[in-house]
Amino acid sequence: MTLADFLEKSKGRLATQGTDALGPIAKDFASSALVRVFKRLDPDLGYRVYDRDWDVLLVLDAARADMYFEIAGRGRAELSCASASTEWIEKNFAKEYRAETRETAYVTANPHSNQLRPTDFGLLDEVWRTDWDESRGTIPPEPITDHGISAVRSGEYDRVILHYMQPHFPFIGAAQQFGRMQRENFGYGVNTENVWPRVQTGVLDREAVIDAYRENHRYIYKHIQRVLENTDGIVAITADHANALGEWGLWGHRQYLPSPAIRTVPWDVRACQDERTYDPGEVELSTRPTEEQGTEGTDGSDVDATVADRLRQLGYHE
Repeated sequence: MTLADFLEKSKGRLATQGTDALGPIAKDFASSALVRVFKRLDPDLGYRVYDRDWDVLLVLDAARADMYFEIAGRGRAELSCASASTEWIEKNFAKEYRAETRETAYVTANPHSNQLRPTDFGLLDEVWRTDWDESRGTIPPEPITDHGISAVRSGEYDRVILHYMQPHFPFIGAAQQFGRMQRENFGYGVNTENVWPRVQTGVLDREAVIDAYRENHRYIYKHIQRVLENTDGIVAITADHANALGEWGLWGHRQYLPSPAIRTVPWDVRACQDERTYDPGEVELSTRPTEEQGTEGTDGSDVDATVADRLRQLGYHE
């Protein structure tokens, strides 16, 4: 976020909230300054997924370790290398892991995969392009599971990653889902009902939102049991990042923040055997159109100018 963007956002807050906006504005300023310092220092914190032993990796977007343990009753806490999905993708799929990614099927619900080159993977299956649910403002877990099980059973890839959108808001597993996202503007704050700023400013009830967030953990954990029963090999369950719930005065997440609340994620390893209790049927891959192949990449060398400009405005690139 540029200074001009910050001032414009702050002006809008003051106009609608008056002096009540001063606290959140100060916290935004402090966190933005911390992000810039931390990004420049770029300390080597947290683990990279390809440095671990697994055959299938289940990534639960924005899952907190404490909430996961409360539901699963197992696993351990680890420090993620990232505090946002864009940063996680950038670091885990960097050039140094190209040999590994080219033998990997990455099945994803997260539209930030748009920054990747399909040719850098054995398969880049961007399910969000075809299975986004506009009515709920997200992509539900079922198509990720179907595409993931199909990729594993094909035997064509050394490793398979299933990146679910849950428990990230909207909390579709709860009675009140809170918030929504739009695929076309994902990550840019446009037409996105982000719950966390509204919790921070008191527009939404904190306990109600936290309870819904917890229920979304329960919802996705129940759903991934289908993968665990229909997969052979070592399956690891983790998250790209978590969400702060008031720690350090922060709510939600943003990239390049060293907050333990945002970076502490679960790491739960299972030895699985395919019990064939579920058949996903014939799956149609959600691959990028040929004309869009090879236009983007985590090294930034071929990133589309429009995408790069929008990311830069958000502070994702210098």
